Amino acid sequence: MEHEHLDQDSLSRLLAVDRTEDQNRSLLHQLAICPQCYRIGGYVLDLHRAGHLPLNFGVVDVELARSRAEAPALWECVRRLPQSRRISLAQGRNPFLSWGFCELLCRTSRSLAGQDPEQAVEIAELAVQVAEGLSEENAAEERWLYQLRSLAWAHLGNARRVRGDMPAAESDFGASDQWWDAGDEGTGDALGYRPVILDLKASLRIDQRRFADARKLLGEAHDLYIEAGDFHLAGRVLLNQAHAQLENHEIDEAISLLQKAGGLIDPEREPRLLLCARHNLLDHLSKAGRFAEARVLLPQVQELSEFAGSRLDHVRLRWVEARIDAGLGEAGRARDAFSEARQGFLDQGIAYDAALVSLEFAVFLLQDGRTDKVRELAAEMIPIFQSQEIHREALAALAVFQAAAVLDSATVELAREVAAFLDQARHDPGLRFRTA
Repeated sequence: MEHEHLDQDSLSRLLAVDRTEDQNRSLLHQLAICPQCYRIGGYVLDLHRAGHLPLNFGVVDVELARSRAEAPALWECVRRLPQSRRISLAQGRNPFLSWGFCELLCRTSRSLAGQDPEQAVEIAELAVQVAEGLSEENAAEERWLYQLRSLAWAHLGNARRVRGDMPAAESDFGASDQWWDAGDEGTGDALGYRPVILDLKASLRIDQRRFADARKLLGEAHDLYIEAGDFHLAGRVLLNQAHAQLENHEIDEAISLLQKAGGLIDPEREPRLLLCARHNLLDHLSKAGRFAEARVLLPQVQELSEFAGSRLDHVRLRWVEARIDAGLGEAGRARDAFSEARQGFLDQGIAYDAALVSLEFAVFLLQDGRTDKVRELAAEMIPIFQSQEIHREALAALAVFQAAAVLDSATVELAREVAAFLDQARHDPGLRFRTA
């Protein structure tokens, strides 16, 4: 007997009621065998076949999956537009007021934050605009919409943190907390946003040197991912936990966490995340003086960097290579690597890291008895860094080292003291440099 063909109203009525898996199988079969029905609801079948829609779907699942599947095309439409035009498109009633588009913008902002903080801020601002523009009639559930807004504000706070605007980042996370509290009552975390927000907020707490708060947030995020069975994202949280341990001068604990993280991360799901885990492990091993272990790991990190790394990743890896070569007594290789890393940071306008490489290079040269080279290196520091964005106190610290080098009185201890100050003052420009 011929079945009754679907139209848009009948499909909407079918999806609006609570459905069993057997009913959904029957609907999918009808869409697969009937071209006329497929023209009306084929997108449901396509979403299921693509793995975006589980068999126990309802109307909310279908709308969310469709929104997420359409989001990349929306991003392509606005990716090259100026920010003012993007914002105007995200106002009013139009396709850009999309749940999946907002989620995609959040992910894109986070992925760009380390390489292009300004662009990451703009994309997160657009995510906030989309989330705020969505109304309850566009949302899966009203309180889910509040949680989406919390997610968007957290990503804006993260982008502003990376850009160095700590007061604005704190304010953004305050807005995120307010939206989450409004949406959490009796709702739970149906969309899995909570551990993402906790992880991002922990990064702010680390930069604020509030390590106890960061560890608490990260522990909660890790447990939520494990509970959900997402071991890959649990590994991502361990990377942040390791960063907190390192910033708190607990390097052995950081190394242990990174070793665990490497076993959880799925390289096919996120190749760059595995690169970050392995690179950070390599970096921490070299800083802990475990140079032989670092040398064994180095080829793997080099291979990952070739596959998933950016130009800046290669510069940072060259810096670690210099440290390993120096630690293993390979002086010529170390000099070349330090020089290349330093120039690489200068070429990209990253003056702070260029200064830190210069000081580490100076330590190596002083230990090698090359005070003449230290004088040359120090003489180049101030003019170069005055033309870059290094704040006054950091320049003052570098000037102290330069003056000592000119007088042949620079020491390993002074170079390390200035480097430690620069590292700490990166997040606290008001810090004053005082020699011991």
